[in-house]
Amino acid sequence: MYFVFDIGGTNMRLGVSPDGETIKESKIVSKPDDFGQGVLTLKKITGELSGGEKIEGVAGGIAGVLNHEKTALAKSAHASSWAGKPLKLELEKAFGCQAYLENDTAIEGLGEAAKGTGQGKGIVAFINIGTGIGGVRIVAGKIDKNSLGFEPGHQIIVPEGNLCTCGGKGHWESYVGGSYLEKIYGQKGENITDPQIWDEIAKYLAIGLTNVAVHWSPDIFILGGSVSRSIPLEKVQGYLNRFLTVFPQAPLITKCSLDDDAGLYGALELLR
Repeated sequence: MYFVFDIGGTNMRLGVSPDGETIKESKIVSKPDDFGQGVLTLKKITGELSGGEKIEGVAGGIAGVLNHEKTALAKSAHASSWAGKPLKLELEKAFGCQAYLENDTAIEGLGEAAKGTGQGKGIVAFINIGTGIGGVRIVAGKIDKNSLGFEPGHQIIVPEGNLCTCGGKGHWESYVGGSYLEKIYGQKGENITDPQIWDEIAKYLAIGLTNVAVHWSPDIFILGGSVSRSIPLEKVQGYLNRFLTVFPQAPLITKCSLDDDAGLYGALELLR
């Protein structure tokens, strides 16, 4: 039995796989602010999902920048109390097997490239729009090489603009991320019905995608995360087609097909 997880800024999705190919059971729970309580929760829920079977391998993602050794979070805007804590070591102690860590958006993109909308595409740009914005470049079915991970959500799109939780200003996620939409518009993204507001959000999203496109040159954009479910794709595609003038055509923008399970399937790919 294998244990896989996807720890975001707000929630944790946990799952078990008997064969390393399919997810047998999964569950979403709130992410504890306290690191020690978080590890205990991971162990408790895994025991429930696996029926007490021995865990042979552990892999998953967590929101933030990992250290070079990928043993712990180095910095996180949305899970700061977990930063600097020995997550890999604690998981290996809790389950008695090898554990592998990756950025949460990276494994979600890996899952979509391997089992979802990105199958058959050489270069996939996966952008997750949830509490904030994360992103990853998948090349030939693997997470592209990098030094400290990919953080497209923290590109500056408005100089000296909205304050970001990382301490910067004018970052992409501070105009499109879920926690910021509530601050800007006074309501959660899923409750916004004004088409003019969505047009503005679509424009900011397309500005960021244009920047990603000229750097990553992807075959396709795949959008995941809770906010992406409400965004009018045709508006975003229209703005991207208008803004991205250097290439003969803009990449197609699609939504992810695995939804909340993308990170779990990506973790299985990581184990392989």
